[in-house]
Amino acid sequence: MQIKTLLLLSVLVLAMGACKKSKDDPAPSSRNQWDGKYRMEGTMTDHSNSAFGWMNNTYQYTLQTSGAATDSLVSNDLGFPGIIIGNTGGGITNATYYSKFGLILAFDAATNKVTSVTNYYGQPSSNGRSAALDPTGVNAVDPATKNIRVKFFMDETGIAGHRATFDVTLVYLGARP
Repeated sequence: MQIKTLLLLSVLVLAMGACKKSKDDPAPSSRNQWDGKYRMEGTMTDHSNSAFGWMNNTYQYTLQTSGAATDSLVSNDLGFPGIIIGNTGGGITNATYYSKFGLILAFDAATNKVTSVTNYYGQPSSNGRSAALDPTGVNAVDPATKNIRVKFFMDETGIAGHRATFDVTLVYLGARP
């Protein structure tokens, strides 16, 4: 009888731990208005390595509230902040990403504008990557669709000019659980 009780207690403890929310996942009531699930469409150019480019795909991302007017862009496929791109090295396109490069987007709720982007891993990150908003982009939220247009650069220490340019639309797919 003791073994059954111990086994049942162990299963209950494991189940409770599996259901526990992450401290990084705010309750739905504390999420900001941009928090949600998105698909990314657009273009990307790597100005220093033509083997890297945009993959038109169905990869999904989540904007996760990181502040009252900021969200981190998390790749659902990677499981952490980052943007999936293509590598055509060897004639075959493979999915990849830039290490230590992920976005935090800042918004102005009054104007529906994206006011800045920064690298989630630091400005610059430990490998010298940083993010900067391109002011020539739309850089705004469409309040009717909740889609977000943003144009930004990835800069990298040691590379003159901008390493990569992204001009993307985050297509709103719905609220996240």
